[in-house]
Amino acid sequence: MAARIVEFFGYKPLDPAGAARAASLSCPFVDGPCIKPRHGACSLQQTTGDPIIICPNRLYDQNHAVLADIATQAFGQGVQLTSSSEINRLRAKNQLTGNEVAVFGKYWGSELSIPQPQNPDDETEVGGFFIDYVLARLDVHGAMSEFTAVEIQTIDTTNSYREQSEAFFSRQPFVDRRGNNPGWSNAGLNWANVSKRILPQLIYKGYVLRRERRCGKGLFFVCPTAVLNKVRARLGTKMLEYPIAAGTITFQAYDLGPEVPPGQRRHLVKGETFTTTVEQVAYAFVSPVNLPAMGVYEAAIGTALAK
Repeated sequence: MAARIVEFFGYKPLDPAGAARAASLSCPFVDGPCIKPRHGACSLQQTTGDPIIICPNRLYDQNHAVLADIATQAFGQGVQLTSSSEINRLRAKNQLTGNEVAVFGKYWGSELSIPQPQNPDDETEVGGFFIDYVLARLDVHGAMSEFTAVEIQTIDTTNSYREQSEAFFSRQPFVDRRGNNPGWSNAGLNWANVSKRILPQLIYKGYVLRRERRCGKGLFFVCPTAVLNKVRARLGTKMLEYPIAAGTITFQAYDLGPEVPPGQRRHLVKGETFTTTVEQVAYAFVSPVNLPAMGVYEAAIGTALAK
């Protein structure tokens, strides 16, 4: 499958507004270093379909507006994402209102240190349940009232689009071997990770959070619509929808908005949101219904032997 870069350091490739960002290898969505500075791609588009976000930082636009939306869903209107330094300042002045939501995660100045589970037989670490963001609502004294957790997931790529990036770093258009401008590379998207990594981790973390007494709103999973569609295809069944509660997983999709004039960045557009239980996801994962016809291997072997 061929692909081309849609956003390069936050802007359409060769947009002069993105030149300074590319030169300094900085990300406009977090106003910090690009986490993939060798290629600078925020989103790709394949020959069919809409652009797909491939960098998690792309989902952090507008000061983590995605997290603010989740905080409102989990804790109600009027809450405000607050850094640990600001919480300390407000606590010292006795000015906490009970609407503050402490954010633990990357770019917020505080991350949780949680010990890894141990294998009792050989004392090696097993699995991993670090979560991208934890949102904790505080009371007027600064103590935690409740919390929820957020996983941010895009999609990894396969093969390479390095030639495109090199052209854009040089402020030149990328013309492929067939003469297409903008050109296409042989890069693809690693959809196998949905089954191999994304879903197993999501289920595991969902069960970990289910045991937390004050995690009354479960886990939120933020991803592009294309990733959510692959999750649905892999699970192969229509999962029942539930209200947000302890032990649930809320899937929340985001995509790029329409193209914009030069000098501007495309907005994030919120797509589908639905909530189900960890058990629904786990059962669908181990009991898929979108299986091939019975005897498909037997038929393939017979065809091969008949040649």
